[in-house]
Amino acid sequence: MLKAALHDSLVYGIASILSKGLVIFLLPLYTRVLSPSDYGAYDLLITLGALANLVVALEVSQGLARFWAETPEIHIRQRLASTSLWFSAFMYGLFLLGGLLAAPQLNDLILGDAAYLNAFRFGIGFIAVNGIYYILLNQFRWELHSKAYAIVSISYALLTLLFAVIFCLFLDFGLTGVMLAQLLSALTASFLSLWLLRRTFILSFDTKQLYDMLRFSIPLVPAGLAVFISLYINRVALNNFGSLEDIGHFGIGNRIASLAALLILGIQAALTPLIYQHYREPSTPRQIARLLNWFMAAALFGCLFLALFSRELLLLFANEKFMDGAALVGVLAPALLLSQMYIFAPGIAIQKKTHWQLWITILAAVVSVIGNWLLVPLWGIWGAAIATLLSSLIFLLSWLSLSQRLYSIPYAWRSILPAVIVFIACTLLGNELNQAGTLLLIFLIKLFLLLLLLGVVIACGLMPIADLRSLLTQLQLRFKK
Repeated sequence: MLKAALHDSLVYGIASILSKGLVIFLLPLYTRVLSPSDYGAYDLLITLGALANLVVALEVSQGLARFWAETPEIHIRQRLASTSLWFSAFMYGLFLLGGLLAAPQLNDLILGDAAYLNAFRFGIGFIAVNGIYYILLNQFRWELHSKAYAIVSISYALLTLLFAVIFCLFLDFGLTGVMLAQLLSALTASFLSLWLLRRTFILSFDTKQLYDMLRFSIPLVPAGLAVFISLYINRVALNNFGSLEDIGHFGIGNRIASLAALLILGIQAALTPLIYQHYREPSTPRQIARLLNWFMAAALFGCLFLALFSRELLLLFANEKFMDGAALVGVLAPALLLSQMYIFAPGIAIQKKTHWQLWITILAAVVSVIGNWLLVPLWGIWGAAIATLLSSLIFLLSWLSLSQRLYSIPYAWRSILPAVIVFIACTLLGNELNQAGTLLLIFLIKLFLLLLLLGVVIACGLMPIADLRSLLTQLQLRFKK
């Protein structure tokens, strides 16, 4: 399993870096044509899309993933996938119809400005089509077709870049152009996915299979809502206690911090289907623990780099009017990764104890709500960032605790904790560097902090030199084949 995970993680990771990297290059364009308030409205529309992806199709794709690995017969798999897709298309169709009919009222409620009505309508269309696109994209994961996944995701990013240049730069459509570009990109990428998956989907709908998938996935919906509250209630709090401009600053900081997600997207896409297939093998827990060590080495180094050079990155991808968001990166990047690291603790999914997932996510949501409502009035966007970090930390610790009871994994905590402590110290010191000293001195200190953390990571054994050599050799042999 480890070799397959490494290979697929690399393919997914390269695809994620290229696709997300292309999207990051949209930031200079977006911040040129959008004001902080406009960007805040855009961020709220993306937040609405994240909510829709959780609830509209009742997470049926997760039910498909769970039963796909246990169903070797091709014709049964075709019915499973087709049933999931047609159900999802019907649910997103209802969402699209309702959203367009109630667009004026919803726009006033969410964005609070009638000037954004057209952008809101295109946003509703994008959310519906994008939901179908993600279901199709995930199908490549369940079938272990990592290369097709890469082709589609990179095509989606290129199309988004192309349409954004046309509608935002040349035609100057503003926020409406941003949402129209994303709608057309999602629609084109969905057709490409359907063509590549033409042997998977058939004109078939099995109510018994739908019942089985929904029985597994429906408990994930309130759990997903709780996760959504944990990660996005900060926007609501900022909108309530601040303004769309505050959301814009927070959103741009979160976009820079989201570069950290490139470290986990490849592993996340590859690991879950492989665990479902190999979890009964005695060596699997040790292999998962080993993958976590490697991930922690890269994550700590990557998050520290983003924290130390957040101002430079923001000036590269945005402009000075969004600078208030730069300081948040050192908090938001670790928070983002903590909220996704549950993939290294698969016990709850393996044993199908999805009701436990619900209670964990509710706990994290409560922490996020209380934290945001207490800290945002006091510290503004900083309060939102700290509350998000606390919620993600509580979520991961609770998940690990329960998952270990169901599927024990020998994590190397004695190696991980010292590296985490050094990372925190380097991040806190780095936050003070922009206050004093010459640019050259500041750069040298930042470089020293990065090298210090790298040395600690290697000394703690999270990324042994022997493992690095073995990894490179395995990947070379795999790609030669």
